[in-house]
Amino acid sequence: MKYSIRDIILESPSGKGEEWLKRQKSLEWSYEINERLAKDEQLEKIFLKREGKEKDFLDAFLKLGNTKALRNFMETCMHCGICIDKCHMFISTGDINNSPVGRAELVRRIYKDPRVKNVDLSKIYSYYYQCTECRRCAVFCPNGIDQSEITRNVRNVLTSMGIIPEYVVTTLAQVYRVGNNLGLNEKAIASVVNFLEDDLKEETGKELRIPLNSKADFLLIPSSTDLFVNTDTMKGYTKVLNALNKKWTISSRATEAANFGLFASEKYLRDFGNFVVDEAISLGVKTVVWGECGHGWRSASNYVRYELAKNGIELMHIHQFTLKALERGQLKVDKNKNDDLFNYHDPCNYARGGNLVNEPREILKMVVRETVEAKYTKEETFCCGAGGGLLADEKNWNEFRAWAGWPAVYYSWKTGASYMISPCAIDKAQFPYVIDYHKVPLKMKGLMDLVGYALEI
Repeated sequence: MKYSIRDIILESPSGKGEEWLKRQKSLEWSYEINERLAKDEQLEKIFLKREGKEKDFLDAFLKLGNTKALRNFMETCMHCGICIDKCHMFISTGDINNSPVGRAELVRRIYKDPRVKNVDLSKIYSYYYQCTECRRCAVFCPNGIDQSEITRNVRNVLTSMGIIPEYVVTTLAQVYRVGNNLGLNEKAIASVVNFLEDDLKEETGKELRIPLNSKADFLLIPSSTDLFVNTDTMKGYTKVLNALNKKWTISSRATEAANFGLFASEKYLRDFGNFVVDEAISLGVKTVVWGECGHGWRSASNYVRYELAKNGIELMHIHQFTLKALERGQLKVDKNKNDDLFNYHDPCNYARGGNLVNEPREILKMVVRETVEAKYTKEETFCCGAGGGLLADEKNWNEFRAWAGWPAVYYSWKTGASYMISPCAIDKAQFPYVIDYHKVPLKMKGLMDLVGYALEI
């Protein structure tokens, strides 16, 4: 990897690079910046209790050593260090424990010596919740070690003990309560739908409906932020589905493409995936169409897909669905409506966890005038720096994630593009903040936003 970590930081137009480098006062420092632990009353909302101490962590972690994958990862690391400067967390902090191999060493010593007694749970919690589970390390590791899988295993144990960030718990609780991360109830969703329909009529002069809780052939699963924040993305979905005259619907009981269970434990991932399966069955749909969300698609593609298939229901991503329609000439678009230079950013969990690399690029080329690729793309893409549940809005943490997301924004900025395009709900929340912090001349959009702009209704 031919880049200078120091240069990447110092090239930030924010002028804050020198100051940030000074904060890296030792090889181990960033554990001091961590997310607030959830309180007992918050844990109750997701059916958890805080229980267990160091010995309980030891016992639970050592049981994980019986699994073939974890045993392989623990045994085959050669400490070669190739993964270190591939990690955006190490690039941004310079903390050796915030590198894949460094983080793994915190638990490898337990695996190697089960008699160890001095376990620093606070350090393990801090560093293992700073990993964004992006899997970039696995691409470059000579042995293919996927440190994010170690992270997921460690988090499974920590979560079972009630050692989990407040932000993640709050988000999980919202899904249990109303079926989406933002806590939007049926009345609020219906109100937003009415507003968007009015907005679409004003834009296009046509009645474009967003059916809610209807029997249909297609169930669209948007991110809740598509309804409330990234509304141009939701409009893009709506224009495509209406232009194709599909019998479709969204559901107020499953309006969340994201799946924060991936950031906590397998139990929550499966619970939230099953919410979608149950709703698809209830509404009698033939196909579930997944909206723009990286980690959500990874969870859906690797779990929900098979649960739907048991009931004869197909799973498609909105990009797969849209590309087929474009290739068949069923959608008419005007590239001139997107007359600028666009850089596509691969979300980690599309490129490394969801097998969705080519379709978004093909769509982008069909709906814009000009595209350009960044230096590190596809399976080598940099993480946005907010995955793994690191989107918490806290003063100390915000600066940290501004630098964690800088490598991805840096290489997009270096392409000379005017727009950074990413079809991921977390990217859409993270990148505008990083762009603003570093003062780079980039704008951020989702891919379906551009489809909606170019589509001739």
